[in-house]
Amino acid sequence: MRRHQIPQVTMNRLRLEFIRGKYCSHRLAKELKLSTITTWRYGKEFERIREHYPERLKDMDFYMPEPPRPHRATPLYVELMQVLPDLIRAEKPGTKAKPVWEKYHVLFPDGYSYFPFKDFYYKWLAENPRFEPPKLIDHIPQADLKVLSIWRHGNDHRRWQIATTLRAALAGANVARIMEKADCERKSANDWLNTYRTKGLKGFDLAPRKTNIGVVKRITERKENLVKLLHETPKLYGINRTSWTILALTEVYNRIYPVKVSYMQLSHSLKALGYSYKKSRDMLTSQDPRFREKINHIQQILQHLGPKEKFFSIDEYGPVGIRIKGGRTLKHTTASPDIVPEKQKCKGFIICTAALELSTNQVTHFYSLKKNTFEMIKLLDVLVAQYADQARLYLCWDAVSWHNSKILKTYIEDHNKAKTPEIKLAPLPSCTQFLNVIESVFCGLAKAVIHNSDYPSTDACKAAIDLHFATRNQHFQANPQQAGRKIWGKEQVKAHFSETHHTRNRNAMRGARP
Repeated sequence: MRRHQIPQVTMNRLRLEFIRGKYCSHRLAKELKLSTITTWRYGKEFERIREHYPERLKDMDFYMPEPPRPHRATPLYVELMQVLPDLIRAEKPGTKAKPVWEKYHVLFPDGYSYFPFKDFYYKWLAENPRFEPPKLIDHIPQADLKVLSIWRHGNDHRRWQIATTLRAALAGANVARIMEKADCERKSANDWLNTYRTKGLKGFDLAPRKTNIGVVKRITERKENLVKLLHETPKLYGINRTSWTILALTEVYNRIYPVKVSYMQLSHSLKALGYSYKKSRDMLTSQDPRFREKINHIQQILQHLGPKEKFFSIDEYGPVGIRIKGGRTLKHTTASPDIVPEKQKCKGFIICTAALELSTNQVTHFYSLKKNTFEMIKLLDVLVAQYADQARLYLCWDAVSWHNSKILKTYIEDHNKAKTPEIKLAPLPSCTQFLNVIESVFCGLAKAVIHNSDYPSTDACKAAIDLHFATRNQHFQANPQQAGRKIWGKEQVKAHFSETHHTRNRNAMRGARP
């Protein structure tokens, strides 16, 4: 006898008093503010539990099992119960409720309708185990059972629901039980059962999505145009802003390109490209008013590069302090990360001046003590000696002061008058380090030999860098292909000039600090 109007705590108190032998109906009714008849009935309930189930007396959730309440003996119900057993015995085991109800309806046209009859039918079958309840699915082949087993242990929730539904139906569960086990609606369960009966497991295959080549091409062009636009400042298009907004991008894009786009199309394209608003802005825009002119000049050179011409991307890496460096490393989930001391003595520093030749992917480098014009002159002498058989060398670098000094320009003019190969300059626009192709090579260098390092001296670090570049040059001599993530495995993007590339990875370049 469990009365759900009484809190569980109160029922537990009554049982504890009975177990201790201090049960008094009048006292407990007064203390717990219950009626005396309620406390008396609970006392009688506990006595029956002690008599029939003494081992369950201390189980606070156990009460004497009560038989289900019989249905009210209405004339319709009495009439149904008199003929229902004979109707069921006349059918085959596993017959569903519909054909039995049709026969019942012929005998009693004014009797129960189908839905209440169905509830009485399945209830009677459950109370009489010798009669087999109807199965929603009679048979599933062994091959299908293996597939359903894989679906049940997979990560696809829809397939797990389908497998659970079919196996439960085969075991004889009704739709209500299937809904509970598969965590689905009645319509979904019935649809899955009907699909399997008519089409088998093939009916659950999702139709492949058709790719529209024209739409893919249009989206690709939109993304490329959008990246080109992001590299320029809004002021070049008459918008008085220091950074782009999606509304401004939409307005300018529709102004300069014939295919119109909406705000949401550009928003989805930016998200697909990996762009998002950050509190600290990454340097992706150039304030150079001649940005487009310089970019077009570089692209024109690369498109018409002759067999006796070489194009170099030039920059300096460092200064790099020789000390314990942190970084990403492969460790077990239970292992603690390496600790890098905040204060440590620096063993020296290095600056690596390098030039990447784009057509052959060969790196020429040496070490400098400073970043200045004279180190650039030294690099020019090295390149002229190494590529003496060429007719023309193009130099591409960023717009720092020592790349644009009068001394350097005078040196190049004097060289072109007296010696070969001829040296031509193709400088990048200002604030466009992300377009300097050699930055991707420096990213690979930093991740390979600088991160997680603890070199004893500058000579050991230089030896590691020399080996890295020697291995890289040898690889591309044997495999003359464009460098990139798929081939080399360490560089951020392919080492070729493209206006849509962002070659400078700040996470990788964090090692380039003294």
